[in-house]
Amino acid sequence: MSADAYHSTRPHVAICIATYLRPHGLKALIDSLNAQKLEDRDVRVTLVIADNAPEATAQAELGDIHALSRWPVIYVIEPARGIVSARNRTLAEAPSDADYVAFLDDDEAVSDQWLLQMLDTMQLPDTIAAQGPVEPRFRTPPPGWVEALNLFRMGPYEQGAALVSAATNNSMADARVIRDRNMRFDPRFNITGGEDEEFFSRMRQSGGVIRAAAQAMVWDDVPENRATLKWLGRRWFRKGNTLGRIALIRRKGVAMRAVKGVGAIGWGCVMCLCLGFGSKPRWYRGLLEICRGAGMLAALMRVEFAEYSASAVQVDRVGGG
Repeated sequence: MSADAYHSTRPHVAICIATYLRPHGLKALIDSLNAQKLEDRDVRVTLVIADNAPEATAQAELGDIHALSRWPVIYVIEPARGIVSARNRTLAEAPSDADYVAFLDDDEAVSDQWLLQMLDTMQLPDTIAAQGPVEPRFRTPPPGWVEALNLFRMGPYEQGAALVSAATNNSMADARVIRDRNMRFDPRFNITGGEDEEFFSRMRQSGGVIRAAAQAMVWDDVPENRATLKWLGRRWFRKGNTLGRIALIRRKGVAMRAVKGVGAIGWGCVMCLCLGFGSKPRWYRGLLEICRGAGMLAALMRVEFAEYSASAVQVDRVGGG
């Protein structure tokens, strides 16, 4: 039997997880992966975990990581700080015979059909990556405007729909494409975040389709400190900043990004000053649009927002993240 034929009947999935100071979140994720229902499918799985906290590793808290998983585990310490350093280490450590590379975060849990749904979506024509929906699990009930605006949700999606990009909080990609194109996350996004937006949009632009895996559900743990205007404003500023930086790096669409940045600020002001009266969700959405537009324009002025700096991440983890 040829290698291609073997992999088509028994696919090998490398599930890449970057972790930093979230040992119990990592264990919850592993537990949910242990509960995968594969029916009669013969699937090989390897967990590839890059721990980015050498001073306080997940293994020091949880014990032998390998013993926690029903699947083989590659667990390594990545001493170079930063989200890109950790993600690229998982790609470097992924088995060379992997057919697919999946990405999940260490504050999530997956549905018991997650793996099968992702694999089924990857079989659709011309598919190079798949993105599944994300639903929040709030530790305490959030403000009403947070729920009304669906600020922590991704999806819902139509199964198989083409998407412009994907995110590392619930995605799968063709490992052969990553290997053949020698793809890695861009180190320029190491402490700013947005590396997944850049990675997957680059992947799509070089050929192939990113599709929605509508039933491959992931639940995201949302602590109290994130369901606030302060945290969300920073995140929306960073999202806009990422889009502006990608335009600058690729030297494409810079003028359009400037127009969209001004437009987002203008629309946000309209929502706050005109449409927001009597509607707290619209008022807050207006503020977030202003933050997003400001992030775009800041990027075009070479201002980078370090969402994943050591100090910022430490504060986020202490706050419950």
